Amino acid sequence: MIDDNRRDVYLLADFKGAVTGDRGQAVIIARNVAKDFYLTNPKSFAFYQGDQYVVGDFSNINGSYVYYVGEVSTTYLLEGIRNYAGWGSRSVKALPYSVENTYWYRDVDKKEYGIVEKGRVMDYTSVTTAADGNDMVVSKNGTKRYRLKGYYSASSYDFQPVEKIEVTAGSKKGCVSGDCANGWGKYQYDNGYYDGFWLNSKRHGYGLYNWSDAGKYIGSWTNDKMEGYGVYIAENNDNIIGYYREGELNGLGITVTGDTWKQGEFNDGNLSVAYDFFTNNVETGCTAGDCYSKYGRYKWDNGDSFTGFFKNGKMHMGTYKFANGDKYSGMFNSNNQFHGMGRYFYDSGEYYGGNWSNGSYQGRGYYHDKDLVQKIGEWSSGQLVTPLK
Repeated sequence: MIDDNRRDVYLLADFKGAVTGDRGQAVIIARNVAKDFYLTNPKSFAFYQGDQYVVGDFSNINGSYVYYVGEVSTTYLLEGIRNYAGWGSRSVKALPYSVENTYWYRDVDKKEYGIVEKGRVMDYTSVTTAADGNDMVVSKNGTKRYRLKGYYSASSYDFQPVEKIEVTAGSKKGCVSGDCANGWGKYQYDNGYYDGFWLNSKRHGYGLYNWSDAGKYIGSWTNDKMEGYGVYIAENNDNIIGYYREGELNGLGITVTGDTWKQGEFNDGNLSVAYDFFTNNVETGCTAGDCYSKYGRYKWDNGDSFTGFFKNGKMHMGTYKFANGDKYSGMFNSNNQFHGMGRYFYDSGEYYGGNWSNGSYQGRGYYHDKDLVQKIGEWSSGQLVTPLK
């Protein structure tokens, strides 16, 4: 278990077989962990992103996992996870932005290199390499594919993003896939790409904009602008979450800079009215903050919890975590139902992002199952009725 306030991770020996009234020793196995961390022993492990258990593809590279989480299009380094003789826990860092989440490393002693693509080791069939100054150029089937910048002076197991080599300059700009007029499409810009819904040739509805060197925004768009509920995730994993207008936080929102959280009302990206977040010294009910008209955390007896903004005692905007591991982040209606723009992360690996109405998928939305098979288009009462991809 983890102490939400101190961020210490405890091992509760024999807890699984305990009955009401039993006592035992709680052993601290890690102190002051971040909200992205792992828990491991020699036989199993779990990775938590934002204190939420997540699943993804990963590879064991010299005792560390390079771990890709598709829901947030981010690759993490679970450093030293296979080097514990018993139980262990450690904070996890997100690797820097990389084209298609692809990274390289060097083993100086063995004079070898490696490439990991979305958590999986690259298929080296028909792969060749060549030196280009201090860089290594990697080709597949005779076509230059990646440049490993500074490879020949790199230290061992320092994971770096590859530089993708475009085969035909100019062919990768504009609408590169799908329908970028009135459907779902991917559009390549000079500074990044947008992958999402379009209306009248403008970004509109749920979508992702991934900047080449400045993080990504996932959420609502209106008339080509970030507008409505969304989350911006910087390269260093700082977050800006809340209601956007004209591309800035305008209204309720949260900023996360390192370990510093600020929540309240924003005006053009600046915090104008701060909402305090404080413990209420209770284990259920409103355990922290103001659960009526500001920002708080409410915990139910069944293990569910909500952290976010309240309006007239009802959930308004924030994250609802289910005891079974599922999580919803987004907007709610006055009946405490998922309503408006929101993202649902299933513990099984499924995901839905898009519009909701009274607790069901409704309107335009994106879904993928645990095998990343997609369903994209118009939804009604939780069912896809008009595919748009």
